[in-house]
Amino acid sequence: MFTTVNRYSLPLCSLLLLTSSVVTASEWQLSGFIGQGFVAGEDTQFIVGEDSSTFDITEAAFAVSWKPIEHVRFASALTFRQWGTLSEADVMFDYLFAEYSHQVGEGMLGIRAGRFKNETGFYSSTRDVPFTRPSIMLPQSIYSDYFRDAQLHIEGGDLFGMHQVLDGVVDWHISVGQVNVTEDLDRNVMGSTDFGEFSAEDYYSGDIEFQNDYLRLGVSYYDAEISFDPFIPGYYYPGDIRLKNWVFSGQFRYERLELTAEYLKGDRVTNGLVAPIEADDLYDPSVGYYIDLRAYLPNEVELFVRYDKHIDNTDDPDGTNYEAVYGSPAYFGYTKDWTFGARWFPSNDWLLAVEYHDVEGASWVTPIVSPDPLTQAKHWSLFALQLSYRFQW
Repeated sequence: MFTTVNRYSLPLCSLLLLTSSVVTASEWQLSGFIGQGFVAGEDTQFIVGEDSSTFDITEAAFAVSWKPIEHVRFASALTFRQWGTLSEADVMFDYLFAEYSHQVGEGMLGIRAGRFKNETGFYSSTRDVPFTRPSIMLPQSIYSDYFRDAQLHIEGGDLFGMHQVLDGVVDWHISVGQVNVTEDLDRNVMGSTDFGEFSAEDYYSGDIEFQNDYLRLGVSYYDAEISFDPFIPGYYYPGDIRLKNWVFSGQFRYERLELTAEYLKGDRVTNGLVAPIEADDLYDPSVGYYIDLRAYLPNEVELFVRYDKHIDNTDDPDGTNYEAVYGSPAYFGYTKDWTFGARWFPSNDWLLAVEYHDVEGASWVTPIVSPDPLTQAKHWSLFALQLSYRFQW
């Protein structure tokens, strides 16, 4: 049996679906979805490639949750995903874990082990489900697609809890393990799988959120490290990238309006890769934030406008030093993205989404190490359309 909530509380819905097997008597839960999209770009090859458009925007998943005894649950989701040039078509386990939980007062404590999604911000753990994310493309300042492999799928352990506090619920996670790295990261960062490969190193994170009927607040921190092993000596060098980021999240809902904002501040610590390993690490302090205003209209229609900004190095906010050192245009050091979109639920199981991105800058355009100004303009745009269907038993 699935928990039913108002569609204006989608984040709470996600939380309840993830924890419902703990608090209900249902032994089996089966669900899934499939989504097909289209993206067209102007003055860019980001996502779309050389053809300026792509139908290779496909997502599908089948999830199973089994509760053999009162406090024990096993959960798994098999997914298919292709996302233009950012992610080649592949089938993998989105999560696969065993979980033990126990009721404590009016709340719950639990622990899980295996592969699970990280909990950074409001949407990381459900970012690949069209019905539980706010748009086709998430704000890249917080949920970058080019670095998703370096922070999304965790193989390790997760200690978590959910507690009634005042008029709301506090939900928290403490996770340790390693990220699951695929060849998508090699292509998105280095430009090709021919130059070398990334491997997973240590990962740990903490996340806490409070939510009631009109307010949602959260704080997350994660430390994720990956190492690089070059195939061609002297072309690139052995090295590592470490992401140490804080994310602060807030959301306010009033009647049919919803205002959401998230802010990321952290360091990208690198050594090696484009130069031999040195004694001192290179710290690039970065910042990103977005503000999203959304209206829930009659006939199950959502309209939204969002401003999303990312600065790759806060010591060089306009990219001037980046251009002087690396030779690439300054606009590869920052990104400003205005997004206008709509979502329509013709029924509970169907979703049609459309959005337009008007972008200045290219700090999250791939490949990160060797961006190409011949294929990426300073001012560019994306149009995206996606139709999705979900099912559950």
